[in-house]
Amino acid sequence: MAAPPPPGSLPPPLDSAAASRLSPAEQPNPEYRRLYQAYADAYGSIGQLRDALDGPVRTLGGTDAWLGPEARQWGGRLDENRGTLKKAADRILWDIYDRLSATERTVSRV
Repeated sequence: MAAPPPPGSLPPPLDSAAASRLSPAEQPNPEYRRLYQAYADAYGSIGQLRDALDGPVRTLGGTDAWLGPEARQWGGRLDENRGTLKKAADRILWDIYDRLSATERTVSRV
């Protein structure tokens, strides 16, 4: 699974100038603004999560300090967990992206 598009691919929340041009029956949706900001924040920092196990995998594979079947087994689990972590990071982004994409930028005034 690939990462979803960057936040800039979606319409940003309405600023005050755009909000002033809405009909009297509409207002900016605060949920859209919250989700957009959450997506931008997550998108900007998800790389740290995706890459969190890269260093340990490189360290284990780059030295001969620990050899043998136990080391290979542990290294295999580490590499498998690294793949799971990368998929989970992408899933987090897709979940926020899907929710944001389904949220209207404006709502009716009550």
